[in-house]
Amino acid sequence: MGSLFILRCFLLFLFLFQGAFAAAGKIWSRTEMVEMAGYGEQKLSSVIIAGSLLCDTSRPHLPSIAIPGATVAIKCHTGYKRRSKWIKAVTDDLGEFEIDLPSQLHAIPDMENTCVVKPVHVPKLYRCNHRSTNTHKRIKLVSSTNGFRVYTSGKIKLQGHSSRS
Repeated sequence: MGSLFILRCFLLFLFLFQGAFAAAGKIWSRTEMVEMAGYGEQKLSSVIIAGSLLCDTSRPHLPSIAIPGATVAIKCHTGYKRRSKWIKAVTDDLGEFEIDLPSQLHAIPDMENTCVVKPVHVPKLYRCNHRSTNTHKRIKLVSSTNGFRVYTSGKIKLQGHSSRS
């Protein structure tokens, strides 16, 4: 609510003093002024969580099977007795997922110890047990450059077997 009030005050200020913002014969547009004030569309930082979901067949001669179409989610502790909502993503054909965290979660300290990834839905075609094992996986920082951080949960392996032949 506070940022909405600030934005309204800023826009009122622009409306009342629009002639004062002419520089070298150029009047800045509303879009340019909003961008200069820091309210532009460009992201200042990005936090991506990546990983893959596999069904472990528990058979030595068969590899783990990727689970496409499964839903995974991440939740972070954001303070004393406070947690974020589950942020969800769906795995692709290779069982891989990517979650772009909302900007309000970018500043969480020690994200590796406060965020967990877990599978929340596995398609019926795959008979992998994701409920009884209560699989939660911590994340690890892979890279951090210029406000862009990438974390991974690695491979999340569920127990079971596939009904595919």
